[in-house]
Amino acid sequence: MRAPLLELPLPTLPRALAQALAGGSSAAYAEQLAAARLQGWEAQGALEQAHGALQLGLIEQADALVLEADALAPGWGVVPDRWGLWPAEELELAALDPSSAEPRRRCLQLVDDYLLLRHLPALELWRSWLAAVQERWQRAAEPQQLSLMGLLLGRVEQLPAPLEPAIQQLVGEDQVAADPAAALAVWGPLCRRMPSWTYARLKAADLSLQLQQLNSCGEHLEAATTEQCQLPWLCDIQARLAMARQQPREALRHWEEAIRLAGAGGDEELAELFRQRRREAEWDAEWMADTPVLSGASGDEALDRYAERLESWAQRAGVVLSGHAASGDPDPEAFAAFLDQASGRLALAG
Repeated sequence: MRAPLLELPLPTLPRALAQALAGGSSAAYAEQLAAARLQGWEAQGALEQAHGALQLGLIEQADALVLEADALAPGWGVVPDRWGLWPAEELELAALDPSSAEPRRRCLQLVDDYLLLRHLPALELWRSWLAAVQERWQRAAEPQQLSLMGLLLGRVEQLPAPLEPAIQQLVGEDQVAADPAAALAVWGPLCRRMPSWTYARLKAADLSLQLQQLNSCGEHLEAATTEQCQLPWLCDIQARLAMARQQPREALRHWEEAIRLAGAGGDEELAELFRQRRREAEWDAEWMADTPVLSGASGDEALDRYAERLESWAQRAGVVLSGHAASGDPDPEAFAAFLDQASGRLALAG
């Protein structure tokens, strides 16, 4: 019978630190650490930051922060004196100081938790994480499970089997479609911590775009490896991001590359999908380029400029003009309604 899972001592970290860790970004953690050092740096803060570094797999930095905490609180015994190197009198006096008793207790608890998590086998972390998320996969997006996964990724080489297939099965296509926000909370950190995992990058970028997190999507795409940049699906996400940013010409360029790569890979069906998306983008690009310039125009001039392009717009859209317009006897109200629709379409086009 398998032994019961450990109740892992994950500390409650300050909100700003927890938010930085949730995304799995070392850069965001570094910024948060620099800010924390400017806000009354003390032993407890250093130990909390050590836990943060540990969750990001920054082992050397985490250990250094523990030593720094010990230096910030001399005599508290933050670093265990296993060989009796520190004067006992100093430690005893610090322990008897009433004002330092509770802060010292919190620090020693953080150190104990740190040492346990620092040396916990990867398989125990995996079992604890899996037990928490199996019944309801969205729990993988909760702070405690993100912390467990962060610790696990720092020692993933210790696992007896690859981690990627198991996570991909747990948070796969059906789960992504059912709850995109929760799926992004899982795939975003995985993409940053495992940059060579192509599936994680595609999911993180695609979900960021779907949820209108355009800057995050761009960051995932910019961090793609050389091999990942040769994937037609990644080019497709680049194209759709360009469309979301109202850059249709840039989108056309990316879809052209996606078509080329899909064709080179022998996937004609995928290439045709991208051709269709490119045709739709061509329409948007032409529409935006052909927008009448109305600045400084009088009412009649504005109507004339719209009328000049009315026929070409109708042809592009496959719209048949009304019989009144064709017979030379225009209906002013119908034409005004058309102009209102055209104005709205132009506003959407940028």
